[in-house]
Amino acid sequence: MYNIFSDTYDMDMLNGKPRVLYLDDDEANLVTFRANFRDQYEIFTATTPVDAYNMIDEHAIQVVITDHQMPSMSGVDFLASVSRDFPEVKRILLTGYSDMVPLMEAINKGRVSAVLSKPFNTVEISKVVHEAWAQFKDMLEKDVLIKQLRRQNQQFEFMLRQRMLS
Repeated sequence: MYNIFSDTYDMDMLNGKPRVLYLDDDEANLVTFRANFRDQYEIFTATTPVDAYNMIDEHAIQVVITDHQMPSMSGVDFLASVSRDFPEVKRILLTGYSDMVPLMEAINKGRVSAVLSKPFNTVEISKVVHEAWAQFKDMLEKDVLIKQLRRQNQQFEFMLRQRMLS
């Protein structure tokens, strides 16, 4: 069975701030985001999808926020690759468009937790990141419990085999 959480994630990291990565090709948006949320989150920022992608694994990112419209790759395509390679990471798309096509693509392709409009509203982002963080923690806690149950089951099976042999 595939384990969605690698050894990168452990229960101790849930006691700290959420690790949030914000990808946007506009440096001013990154500075604004950092200024608004530096007290609430451990913030990582990137201006290119390649840099952002590398940070996810390197820093055990838990929540990714990305702009939809970027020069080298759309936010939807980026989130689709994150969904495929890091399924445990929660994904949020920011868009300045109200067109339904990018929104449906984000939901279907990128499997996003939320789609928010730009310019971003700090209260709305805070709420959505908090919800994504809670979902991430719940999934990690369940994964830890499943691992514990598997270990206990293996121990019980071993003890049963020992009794049957004696």
